[in-house]
Amino acid sequence: MTESLPILTVTAPSGKSLGAWIMAVVLFALTLALDTRHNDFPFTYHPDEGGKVVQVLAGSRNFHHPLLMLQTTEYVARLGFIPRDPQAIVQTGRWVSAGFAAGSVVAFALLAWWNYGLLVGWGAGLAVALQDDLFELSHYMKEDPALLFGLALALLAAQIWWRRPGRRSLQFLALACGLATAGKYLGIVSLAFALPIVIWHCAADAILARGPRVKLFAIVFAVTFLICNFPLLGWKISSPFRSIGHEMNGVAGGHLGLTRKVPHAEYLLSLKSKVPVALAILVAAYAVALIATEPRRTPPEWITLLFPLVFLALLSCSPKVSERYLLPVSAMIPLLAALGAGEIGRFIGGSGSPGRAVLGSLASIALLGWAVYSELPGFRRSFEGFQHDDPTAVANWIKVNLPGDAVIAEDHRVNLSASKADGLSTNARVPQKVLDASFAPDLGTFDELRAKGVSYVAICRQNYGRYFNDEMKPQNSVKSGYDKKREFYGRVITEGQLVKEWPKGPIAYLQPGIKLYRVALDTSAPKKSE
Repeated sequence: MTESLPILTVTAPSGKSLGAWIMAVVLFALTLALDTRHNDFPFTYHPDEGGKVVQVLAGSRNFHHPLLMLQTTEYVARLGFIPRDPQAIVQTGRWVSAGFAAGSVVAFALLAWWNYGLLVGWGAGLAVALQDDLFELSHYMKEDPALLFGLALALLAAQIWWRRPGRRSLQFLALACGLATAGKYLGIVSLAFALPIVIWHCAADAILARGPRVKLFAIVFAVTFLICNFPLLGWKISSPFRSIGHEMNGVAGGHLGLTRKVPHAEYLLSLKSKVPVALAILVAAYAVALIATEPRRTPPEWITLLFPLVFLALLSCSPKVSERYLLPVSAMIPLLAALGAGEIGRFIGGSGSPGRAVLGSLASIALLGWAVYSELPGFRRSFEGFQHDDPTAVANWIKVNLPGDAVIAEDHRVNLSASKADGLSTNARVPQKVLDASFAPDLGTFDELRAKGVSYVAICRQNYGRYFNDEMKPQNSVKSGYDKKREFYGRVITEGQLVKEWPKGPIAYLQPGIKLYRVALDTSAPKKSE
């Protein structure tokens, strides 16, 4: 790629850069509109959103993650005069997450435009916007979209710095890495690719010597991170370090005391089941194109290709598994596919003749359309998933079909209790008596609950499934608790009568996979609903 590339500028925008600005605005608005649809479900459905809204309302921070998302939510809520109500604050936080997701789409679209022009930029933006993991995670008040935004901005900034080295592009790269690290502590991996291209970019020596540019980068990075975590970082300087240690223990040792052998193939299998064939083919085309033309490729191009692979390898070496951790990889696959479409179009139209140029553009349009079209089924599943509220359906069914004197023990993810009770719920969503805990076994053994008069147990696959996964092993410190929970769920499933089931769906917090069992010793019970 030796041709002169356009640069986005605010001082004297050319026709091409004006088109990029228009593209950025339209894609941001489109993504924000999509990602804020059906985001008003109760915050109690998500196990983490309750803790985050308490931090915003109380003005406290636990530093389990850096503060970019929480601080932005705080500022938006105050500037927007949002009521200091938990549900309203959480929905504001979800809008903030959607904003970070939209910013990620724009950054990836600009990266594609920077290398291949507006056509591929539009295609990349649409493809990333329709990625189902990004769509889902933008609906939660969680830090993952903030991390992706910082990483996407850092990858874009790396391209600009390498081709247009200068103080402003260096500061942009440092700012982007600071935002990535302020999104989640894991964002510090951005330094792994940013610092080498800052240090060893020989063409930049004439503009700024190596030592001063590393110093400038470090200052802007540190100031960005501190501003995003201001002012509480200054008040509780030890808290982030304790939280980083907590997170590292989870990454290295697993979640809730459960671990597995590493490296594992969980994430690779997930990608295999979710990535459309069209995207896989175009990503492979991009990789082949870079390998075939390696002498004229820039380090940021290789970084863009290799970063998701390295990130996937790192995730696969941690026993702590969650689909949301895969977001940077999932969101970059459609980007790489769009770049592959751009490479194929460039190859076809590379002779310089007008006819070949037209064919190359048509080929790119067709391939980009193929990529976008291939994502529609997955996007549609996620979009429709947010319209099906199984916890509410469960509550409504119980009101009508179970006797009023029934006593129900539940995993909290079933959400018959509006808040976690760790015992008798005082704000149940049904007229029956509800005993609630994070895990139903925490309320007592199977026999103890029967003796207390519990007649029904509602369990959630997101909870009990981990105890029947042969790859998951308990650490010694939780072995007794693990065995207790496994025995409890096993007895409910084998000895209880399955009355009604709501299968697991595409959105884990709205269709977590709920089963209602009758466990009372007498035989008077409603028949299993078909």
